[in-house]
Amino acid sequence: MALGGSAARRYAEALLEAATAENAVPAHGASLERLGDALGPDVVRSLRDQRMPLARRRAALEAATGGEPRAVRAVLDILLERDRIGLLPDIARAYRGLVDRREGIVTARITTSIELAPAQRDDLVRRLEAASGTRVRATFAVDDRLIGGATVQLGDHLIDASVRAQLDELRAQLAS
Repeated sequence: MALGGSAARRYAEALLEAATAENAVPAHGASLERLGDALGPDVVRSLRDQRMPLARRRAALEAATGGEPRAVRAVLDILLERDRIGLLPDIARAYRGLVDRREGIVTARITTSIELAPAQRDDLVRRLEAASGTRVRATFAVDDRLIGGATVQLGDHLIDASVRAQLDELRAQLAS
């Protein structure tokens, strides 16, 4: 089932296959998110420290992840053994992306010039879903350099409806 791509994606594909077989796709995803957040740079550095025997590092990791799904713990063990534990946040992102694609969800990064209220965010997502015909999972950011309006990165398509882009276009027209 592997589609190729990065190492993180291959691990994510294997985990998704195991999660699907166990009917535990959401549980595995939640586990990866938790662990990806918990294993910050200091923890990763400690787990990669070759001065500490692998058995001790493995025991520490097992003690900290005892309640996580078996398949996730198995991948953690492989990552630790291969000195690739730092891939975990990338694996979590790749897993989320694979699940989203399978469920027909497109990710959108919406950047506005001001912070939007929750109702405005919900309305914008609903309008994107209606226009694209797909379900949208959006993240929001603020960039005051846009002056007004917004940019929307919907999958691999960029929509730039910012005042900054309009001013740049007007500047180019006036210069020619």
